[in-house]
Amino acid sequence: MTELLQPFDQPPSLIEQYLGLESMEVTGELLDLCGASIDMKAIPILKRRLCEEREQVSRHQARGYTRMREKSEQLVASLTALLEALEAQPYDPSGI
Repeated sequence: MTELLQPFDQPPSLIEQYLGLESMEVTGELLDLCGASIDMKAIPILKRRLCEEREQVSRHQARGYTRMREKSEQLVASLTALLEALEAQPYDPSGI
């Protein structure tokens, strides 16, 4: 049956839209099933998101949004740890 399956060839925006609306539980299950991974290619996007979230922390602090600030701080900590782990990986030019 798997030999009959063709690769999903839809615009990434459709996938992003769907995943943005889906629960984290289902999204995690889909990512596990499809073998998704984050590697060194993601570093520029992750760094951009880190900068954005650091700015959010300041904005939330200034406006007194405690819970939103705490969530942004958790994301900053998670992104920082993930970036450190990715940057510590040896460079593999083959991308394998």
